[in-house]
Amino acid sequence: MPVVTGQVAARPSRSVPPSAFGAALDTALWWLTNAGFLVNSRGTTLLIDPAISMSPDAPGVHETGHRLLVPLPIQAADIPSLDAVLYTHADYDHFAPLTAGALVRTGCLFVGPPPVLAGLAKLGVPADRTRLARAGAGLGIGEVQVRITPADHPWQRRDPQRFGPPFGPEDCCGYLVCTSDGGIWHPGDTRLLDQHLRTRGVDVLLLDVSPNEYHLGVAGAARLANALPAAHIIPHHYGTYSEPDHLAYNGDPAEVAALIGQADRRLHILAPGERYVVSSS
Repeated sequence: MPVVTGQVAARPSRSVPPSAFGAALDTALWWLTNAGFLVNSRGTTLLIDPAISMSPDAPGVHETGHRLLVPLPIQAADIPSLDAVLYTHADYDHFAPLTAGALVRTGCLFVGPPPVLAGLAKLGVPADRTRLARAGAGLGIGEVQVRITPADHPWQRRDPQRFGPPFGPEDCCGYLVCTSDGGIWHPGDTRLLDQHLRTRGVDVLLLDVSPNEYHLGVAGAARLANALPAAHIIPHHYGTYSEPDHLAYNGDPAEVAALIGQADRRLHILAPGERYVVSSS
């Protein structure tokens, strides 16, 4: 496994205030570390791939078992209300069971592909609180419409005897959150697909900058960003876990920025917990 020679940490975290979950006159988002985001679109609140709980048994250790490079900007137990959680796939740094269990009390809807729904069932989440995510489908949640986009993340091929069968096309996805203020696209953990390059209606691209071969990779991330020349870009999947031997967690936004057109205007490197206002203009 490649060794990372210098981890790029995220900027210092800011606390996400309770007001982030309340009524709003605009659409804003917050990076929650790794691949997690909060979206509040005029009062409709969504989380995408939140992994925001610490281990109750190991002080200073995240629920995934990692030590963090930066503190979490909010923990799941502190979220006051929520409309829905969207999961792109069932990897534990995206579908984090302690976080999911803590969010059940909000009464929110949970959305994800089949392995996620199976995990939610094991947590005791009622079936009527879940929706199956399949590429090409969509659903309405409050003030927003969510389009489900395809993904390709068969990382288990590295060692199928150890990890089991790889994720198929139905086991992972992305989400295009269409709001009255603009479209926010989280493609999920995925290799670049031709369909991705044809996606439109994207005003903010939540861009995975992991260099891992089962992610977009540096070249793929830049190619996707350049296929959406009007979109603003927020990098993620970096700077969160203290894992110098795990390439998937160790992207560098600067590597991708060097290959993106108008990166000085389009690329926004957020601190965890920093608010970003979405606009289609």
